[in-house]
Amino acid sequence: MLQFFDVTRDVPWFPQVKALYESAFPANERIPIKHLLDDKIKREFWAFFDGDTFCGFSNSISHGDITNIVYFAVVPELRSRGYGSQILQAIREKHPDSRIVVDIEVEEDSKDAEELKRRNRRRDFYLRNGFDSSPVDYVWQSEHYRLLSTGGTVTEKEFRNFWKEILKNVPGAKYP
Repeated sequence: MLQFFDVTRDVPWFPQVKALYESAFPANERIPIKHLLDDKIKREFWAFFDGDTFCGFSNSISHGDITNIVYFAVVPELRSRGYGSQILQAIREKHPDSRIVVDIEVEEDSKDAEELKRRNRRRDFYLRNGFDSSPVDYVWQSEHYRLLSTGGTVTEKEFRNFWKEILKNVPGAKYP
């Protein structure tokens, strides 16, 4: 059974979380990690462990009945062992009455066969874990995303209003 702990700069395994964050997401899809740790936006930033083994992390934001998993990664050597599904289950258990959304890069925009395979694997992983396609597509930092959801559909208006509310006190922040 996985355990999870809040991520702060002070935890001894913070370098592992940071390294996974930087390796799992391309530069154009990342925000500075300091923003994942600050309190301008109330986030859940969790590291997941199987015993002493660091397995991955999630970073999500909740408002109303929507929880958006913004960043989520499993250590590459531990993928395909069920850890990703367990992490999603832990998030669901913490937010039983929420519609949970994730965004994935749109498959049609992949630039090569290897990238298309990665995008399809990612989409299939979420579909196997109970997420459904939604009608919401958007562009953020030059990348085209599609929203997937579980626990109910989130409309484009709801998604934009979610981000407008989350970022209302963050000067210069852009929302999808």
